[in-house]
Order: sequence, then structure tokens, then C-alpha cells
Amino acid sequence: MTAPNSVSAGLGSDLRVAAVGAMAPFLAGLLVLLGYLWLGGFGLLLGLGAAIAWGVWWFRRNDRRFFPRDVASTPFYITIALTAGAFVLTLVSM
Repeated sequence: MTAPNSVSAGLGSDLRVAAVGAMAPFLAGLLVLLGYLWLGGFGLLLGLGAAIAWGVWWFRRNDRRFFPRDVASTPFYITIALTAGAFVLTLVSM
């Protein structure tokens, strides 16, 4: 018999944290690339600022943790929508 995992909030929460761990650098890269494609060097800086702003927003929405024990649903779904939107806009802009 195994001991319960006191760190995990459950499989669903663990999968959400893993998804955010994969989406965060992908979203940041897409925002920087999208800014560069639209506005050149200045857009690169704007994209970097947008990526940092998303990271600060995520950090504040999840009890001052970037990878919280239990990920809140609303910020998670907003992040999915942002990533999908940035991906589509980047593909269209290329």
C-alpha cells in the first residue's frame, strides 16, 4: 500500500500545472514573435512586455505562486484562450 501524496491536489490539478508549464514558454515566445512580425524591433519589446505582464497576472491570480498546488479554473482557461489566439494570429501573420 502506498502513502497518499500530500503535495498533490489531485491528478486534474497536476495535469493543469503541467499544461501551464508547457504553455507559459510557448505563449511567451508567441507574443514576442507576434510583436516582432507586426512592428519589428519595437514590437519585440512590446511582446516581451506582454509576456511579462501575463506572468505577473498569472502569479497574482494563483496565490502568489507560479505553479500553485491547485490551479484556479478561470485563469487556466483564459491562458488556454490566449495561447490559442496568439498561435492563430502568429500563423496568419507569417
